[in-house]
Amino acid sequence: MSRKLQDHFFKDAKAAGYLARSAYKLLEIQQRHKIITPGMHVLDLGCSPGAWLQVACQALGPPHRKGCVIGIDLQEVKLPLRHCDGRVQALQMDAMQLTAADLRQAKAAAGQCSTLDRFHVVLSDMCHSTLGVAAADVARSLQLARCAASIAIGQSALEEDEDSQEDEGGLPEQGLLLPEGHLVAKLLQGEGSEELAKDMRKHFKKVAWMQPKATRSESREMYLVALGRKAM
Repeated sequence: MSRKLQDHFFKDAKAAGYLARSAYKLLEIQQRHKIITPGMHVLDLGCSPGAWLQVACQALGPPHRKGCVIGIDLQEVKLPLRHCDGRVQALQMDAMQLTAADLRQAKAAAGQCSTLDRFHVVLSDMCHSTLGVAAADVARSLQLARCAASIAIGQSALEEDEDSQEDEGGLPEQGLLLPEGHLVAKLLQGEGSEELAKDMRKHFKKVAWMQPKATRSESREMYLVALGRKAM
């Protein structure tokens, strides 16, 4: 019954021109926390199929407000025709291999994006295919969330973790997220999730958990919302 009740998100997404129901997850996060404002630079990790690109672009306001949204995904992403404009670009690549040069090239192609090298917001909806083994799925999701955090604030800022990546593709040591910037990362709640939240509280003014209403009721999926990166 709960699954049937949530089907309206799929229908609403199709009617509104969003590529997936996941659009309503970011819309709810945006409504509660106002993480994206006009003119911002947004990095969307794991952006396929593109629903979060659509929501982020809408949040930038009209094109004259400038800003940009850069999406990264292992899969090729065809940019949506609705709710996106020339400020949105997508790169097909592994986020763990991302380089500053890749981002500069994408930003240069993003119409009215300025030359700012870093981002106001880092979003991560990255996920592995589930194995059906709860502990393994939780661990794999935590690895991706920590990858997103290290891209945002720099690997050296995180506590040492045996599953963390040592090198995030030659990105700046201080990470890609500007001071006062925000991070949103998906993971499956379980062992290690509270430790990640504890680590993030060292670097952000506020850290909260959200499970948006569009999340399927049987899912352990949660979003870590880290607001206001502290001065480095």
